[in-house]
Amino acid sequence: MKRSKNDHIRSTISRYFKRRQFTEGEMPSRKDVRHKQAITDLSVRSQARSRSSVENTLALTSISRDATAFDQQFTRLNVFIMNAADPYKGQLQPLLFPMFANIYLEMLCNGQKVAAHKFHERHCDMFQAMQHQPLLKLLKKLETKSEVLTNKSVAALRDNCTVLTAGQDTFDYLMRFLKTEDNMIILQVFNQYIQTNVTSSLSNGKIELSAMPEEKEADPSMAAPETASNSQDKIGEVDRAQARQHTLEEELASAIKEMHDLPPSLPSICFFTFLNTYQGLCSATLSPDKKRLGGSFEDGSISVWSLEPDTFVRSPTECDPSKIVLSADFIHCTEQEIREKMNHRAIQSTERINLQGHRGAVYKTRFLRDSSPYLLSCSEDCTVRLWDMAPQTNRVIYKGHTSPVWDVNISCADSLFASCSHDTTAKLWTFDRTYPLRSYIGHSMDVDCIEFHPNSSYLATGSADKTVRLWSVTEARTVRLFQGHRGSVLALAFSPNGKLLASAGEDRRIRVWDLGSGHVIKELRGHSDIVYSLAFDENSHMLASGGADCCIRLWDISRTSDSITSEGHSSAELLGAFPTKSALISYLSFSQHNVLLASGASS
Repeated sequence: MKRSKNDHIRSTISRYFKRRQFTEGEMPSRKDVRHKQAITDLSVRSQARSRSSVENTLALTSISRDATAFDQQFTRLNVFIMNAADPYKGQLQPLLFPMFANIYLEMLCNGQKVAAHKFHERHCDMFQAMQHQPLLKLLKKLETKSEVLTNKSVAALRDNCTVLTAGQDTFDYLMRFLKTEDNMIILQVFNQYIQTNVTSSLSNGKIELSAMPEEKEADPSMAAPETASNSQDKIGEVDRAQARQHTLEEELASAIKEMHDLPPSLPSICFFTFLNTYQGLCSATLSPDKKRLGGSFEDGSISVWSLEPDTFVRSPTECDPSKIVLSADFIHCTEQEIREKMNHRAIQSTERINLQGHRGAVYKTRFLRDSSPYLLSCSEDCTVRLWDMAPQTNRVIYKGHTSPVWDVNISCADSLFASCSHDTTAKLWTFDRTYPLRSYIGHSMDVDCIEFHPNSSYLATGSADKTVRLWSVTEARTVRLFQGHRGSVLALAFSPNGKLLASAGEDRRIRVWDLGSGHVIKELRGHSDIVYSLAFDENSHMLASGGADCCIRLWDISRTSDSITSEGHSSAELLGAFPTKSALISYLSFSQHNVLLASGASS
């Protein structure tokens, strides 16, 4: 078959590329073979190749016709600039109006009249300055592409690119946003209608937006001689350095404030589960150094476990209160042998201490806050006992209540402790006296929980009479009465900053009170059963709660919510819910490094 001249040329070129080991994709196709090219096309291609870059490529591409994308990306640009740090925000705000005007005109030129007018109505309220009003009114009257092209003011705006004079940091900050997000249309409009002039620094700290100046010959007579001396230059440099330092300090303070205003990050949770608690676990607690775990049981016993590889070694004592000694057992023994028999447990080391002494259920235990090996416990037998875990014996018995003691708490300085009881009173004690210093009388029913304020000057009590009272420790009088619960109050927690008090109980709702005003500021819903434990984090921004519904819930106390949640739904402040398999939560506490420690018994 006879081949044409063009086919012969293409076949020769193809064989040549194959000998040079080019792939099929790299070989020129038929549509790429053009024998004639106009001079204008050649010049445009050459100029584009000589100035090839990401910005130039985007500038030479046609702007998209998607009206929805126009609106979304401009809104995103507005939010980005308004939420920027102070130096950038003040410098980039003047950029919004020329971008708004050019996007509006671009939509009209694309024939999107309805979408353009909606875009104008949605965003025109942003520009209330007097210098923008004449152009805003003019833009609103435009309806077609021909009107855009024939109007001299609009044509001047589009033909003469707006000059953006900014520092290198500001320009890089803007470019990172335009290139990293889905802002292709905004970037195309920016490249086509905004001319950039990047300087090392700005003397006035603002972006200058002006029409592109026409080129003029320099007039030698206009050049002014330098009048500043070297000393003045040095003073100016010092002033500029101080100004930059002040600006950096303001930026740092602003960044720290923004970090504090962010929602708190969720903590890691470490949960200790008590298994096979046939004795009946009443409560659990952790020592302040997080090295020991204590549990109190209904059979009157107290158990303490070491959470580290170390074991408990019992120190020698003159007598062992846990053992009944008869004189007949030591008739033929010397004093040394008697002492060795009395302390036969001292040579034993175990991972668990078992403390016996109460004659009824032990409802609550508390470790002292210092490093001393002491533990407080309260019981159904109407007493409070102080235990020394070194010899593993009971040191002191505090008597004063006439009914079972439900809770006990220790002040921050370990100098005082308080207890509350079924006898409707709370009492204040010192460790060196076996009788109470003060009694706090005011509740009409059981006082179920008690908590010291971080400054140890106030004491909070929750009662079965559905109220919470704040007492003055020294005056023994009520300074705040909080009402609003619909059931017994079983858990209390002060915020570390001392401004808030959280309470919860049988009504399954958590109330957060402002101690200054005495009013409730939060009512948190979400639990489906009784709440037994509460704990604030170190920043007083997050609250943890747990109870009989076998679920730990975390709440953002600093969040402001305008919406009112309906009955039976979780509050908007809920950050997360973490259910256990079947363990009731009886203890919660935040430790360092944002770790939430919790414990409970499997049901």
